[in-house]
Amino acid sequence: MTAHSLRLADRELPYQLERSSRRRSIGLKITANGLTVILPARAPLKEAERAIESKLKWILARLATPVAAPAALAVGSSVLWQGQAKFVQHCAGRTRLEEDVLYVSEQSPLPVTITRFYQRSAKPYFLQRLAYWSGVMGLQPRQLFLSSAKSRWGSCTALGDIRLNWRLMQAPPQVIDYVVIHELAHLAELNHSARFWAIVASACPDWKTHRLWLKQNGAMLFAW
Repeated sequence: MTAHSLRLADRELPYQLERSSRRRSIGLKITANGLTVILPARAPLKEAERAIESKLKWILARLATPVAAPAALAVGSSVLWQGQAKFVQHCAGRTRLEEDVLYVSEQSPLPVTITRFYQRSAKPYFLQRLAYWSGVMGLQPRQLFLSSAKSRWGSCTALGDIRLNWRLMQAPPQVIDYVVIHELAHLAELNHSARFWAIVASACPDWKTHRLWLKQNGAMLFAW
């Protein structure tokens, strides 16, 4: 990641540039550290500047909104589980969910235990949703892998392998389904063309709402 800035009419806008060999499109991210532009590995710097200029109103509005500092995990605090708040409590037995409480084993540090629980729960849940939407859409992936990426919710390779970020387990079920549908659609169109979005819309008419939820709340899913 490297530091850059873009000269505007009345100000200098600093940003961090991150390159990714797995990206095919440009990503913009606002965090407590400011603006980050995620650029495909071989894309010229001008592409980052054009993306900033095209989204300048949104960027300035988000930068003007204070970003909450990540909340520390602690007994008595809450975590998100499929869009619902669950209160964290220690227990002597295994880590488990019961109604509105996430009981966490005392055998390991709290963040480690909770992370492992989410990761362990993610794959079977994602497999279930992939199986359902594969049947609906008639698109079959080759394999599913869990991802810990810091800037992507999912990806699909030309070979048909799909990666889904385990942190999505914090998002509402319909948002998780949107990401699953999005990646399955890439099995038919490995791009973001009009045909690709038509495939997404046919399975998920409210996809814009779910994508907006991720844009507005995505940083919260990385709070711990």
